[in-house]
Order: sequence, then C-alpha cells, then structure tokens
Amino acid sequence: MAVPTHRAPESARGHDAMRRRLLISAGALPAMAGLRVASAAAPASYSGSRPIELIVPGGAGAGTDVVARVVAKGLNDFVPQPVVVKDMPGAAGSIGAQYVARAQPDGYTLFFAITGTHTVNQFLYPNLPYDPVKNFTPVSLACKYNNVLVVRPDYGAKTFAEFVEHVRASKGREYYGITANGSSSNLAMELLKSEAGLELPGVPYRSAGAAVTDFLGGQYPVLMDTVINMLPHIRAGKVVALATTGAERSPVLPDVPTIAESGFPSIVAIGWGGVMAPAGTPASMVEQLNQAMSKTVKSTAFDPLKASGLEVAYTSPQEMAEFIARESEKWGKLVKAGKISA
Repeated sequence: MAVPTHRAPESARGHDAMRRRLLISAGALPAMAGLRVASAAAPASYSGSRPIELIVPGGAGAGTDVVARVVAKGLNDFVPQPVVVKDMPGAAGSIGAQYVARAQPDGYTLFFAITGTHTVNQFLYPNLPYDPVKNFTPVSLACKYNNVLVVRPDYGAKTFAEFVEHVRASKGREYYGITANGSSSNLAMELLKSEAGLELPGVPYRSAGAAVTDFLGGQYPVLMDTVINMLPHIRAGKVVALATTGAERSPVLPDVPTIAESGFPSIVAIGWGGVMAPAGTPASMVEQLNQAMSKTVKSTAFDPLKASGLEVAYTSPQEMAEFIARESEKWGKLVKAGKISA
C-alpha cells in the first residue's frame, strides 16, 4: 500500500516559489549594485585613435606655436593618442580660449594657455567670452620665457639709453608692433612707455609671425618679442637687441642689459605657457596628461629650445593654479597702476 505524501496547497506552493525568487533576487542586488558602483568609479582613460587637439592662441611660426609643437610631440610620445596642434590666433588669444572653454571636457581638447589668455586679458577686456579660472582645469606649466626689445640696424639708437632719448625726440612719429594684445611683451612695452614718458603708438597684429615679417621688412622700426623668437635674427645681425625684460639677464644674451637694470626696476615681464583642459575634464585624464608633461620636460625634447633661451617648467595642476593666481594678482596691479587698456 502506498504511503500517501503530504502536499501543500497550490497557493502555498506558489508563495514558496515566489519567496525563493525574491531571496535570489535580493542576494543578487548587492553584487549588481557593486558592479554599478565599480563602473561609475572606473577612471576615464584614452583609447582608440581619436586625436587630441592642442589649441594654440597664436599663428603658425610664432614663439607660442613653436613651443606648443614641442609640447604636442612630447605628449604624443607618452599618451596613446596622436596629439595635433591647431592654431587659433586673434582677439588677443580669446578666440582659441573660448573654443576650448566651450569644448566637451572629455580630454580630447586641450589649450596651450599663455600669459595673455589667463593672467592679463581679464584686466584689459571687460567682457571676455570665457572665464580663465572657472572654464579651465590646469594640467601643467611648460615654460617661462624672457622678452627682448629690438630695433632694426638702421635705427637711430644702438643702446637702451639712446632708444629712450630717440623715442622722446620723435614725439609719436614712430610706432612699434604688438605681437599679441595682452602678452607680457606688450605689457612690458606699455609700462615702459608710461614710466619713461614715451610716445610710441602700438599697432596690434593678428599673430607674432605677421608682426615679425613686417618688422624685418621695414614696415616699422621697434618690436618687443620673445627672446626665443628673436634670437636667430639677433645672431644673424638682422636686428639689434637693446634690453630684455627679465629680473636677470638672459643666459643666451648675456651682453644685453635688462630694462630693470637700465633705470626702470619695476619693469620685469616674464611670460609663460602651459597646458590646460576644459573644466570638468576627468581627473584621471588630467593626471595622465600631467605625468606625460613630466616625462616630456625630463626628456631631450626641449633641449633645442632651452639653447634658444627658453626656461622649461613642470608643475602639478595645483601648483599651476597657484602660479596663475599669483601672476594674475601681479599683472592686475600693474595694469591698474600703469592705467593700461587694450
């Protein structure tokens, strides 16, 4: 005789099955949640073949462009993506800066920031189309550079003191070329004009390359530009160097005095350049770029430029932010004291 088995009612069996499914699902929830958390926290990184654009606020062949191309090559050696330079001159660097400020913060658009775009323009132009602090994330400084006052060989002065007297006597009949509004060289010249009482109108050019071309071609007699940009022309005898704008003499122009030692100690104007990204760029990508900059600076990539008078600089993102803050405070005071306007 078969022993009868006890079976739960259908409703009870259905309830047990549902309970088992809920328990299984509940057990899986922590694991699934863990997967989602891990996915959200996974650091962003570069992949594929999409190029990184390094936007340069100057024209091809200018000092900023030359340095930026060395930076791009260095980055290209230490990040998996190709890095390409894209020149965007105009509006004292604001065109390029605005482009990057509005770009997607995905690490594929970078900016070669300079003195004008991130420390001076904010004091010269009341309605900048970008915020130099809020719209950007620092990566690292790349360099610092000196400026030099030059004249053509046929100019009526061969020393800085003679230059001052010559310009005073000309009473505004001569002018100088501005490679970029708001650049350290532009500001240094305007401060010199203010302190020395010089009438020397400035004519702004779209790019340093265009300004130098006209200067060498005899279109105007005076130029203030970077040492690295002018050194080949100085050594070739095409221009005469009268003074530099650093606190100390340039190591590649040891016989050329500084403006500071020539009677105007407050005029010290060193420019800088560095890499920045749009605000909101993932911290992991900023760190990857920063490490690539560190390796670039330590490599031989900058050796030719250092021989031309460039001072290579590497910083952490935080150090770059602090440096820019100090420079902005300094330039802001100088612009106001000198009553300098764009």
